[in-house]
Amino acid sequence: MLAEALSRHLPDQRERLYLSFALADAGRLEALLVTAGFRDRSVTREVREGSYDSFDAYWAPIEEGAGSLPQAYRALPESSRREVRREVQARLAPFESSGRLEMTVEMLIGTGQA
Repeated sequence: MLAEALSRHLPDQRERLYLSFALADAGRLEALLVTAGFRDRSVTREVREGSYDSFDAYWAPIEEGAGSLPQAYRALPESSRREVRREVQARLAPFESSGRLEMTVEMLIGTGQA
């Protein structure tokens, strides 16, 4: 959601903003492990649940600027940052319950032996 919102404000940086999602395809990750020469390879999909006390608690690390997406966010003018925050908050509204954000995150874990 953040990458999508940011790419509307920074279209020339779209590819870089989505870089952290480049390994979202299990087949592609497996192929990279093969190409790198790993044996006993495994790619598994993990789903984790998490919650935040509030949207503000979720947003705090983004405001602090750790990571490429938060850095891009912090480089925007104040008015654009407000727009991005409002957009992300609106998109996360369905995950809010009694003020808390309850979400799941899906990731791929790739392992192998060199």
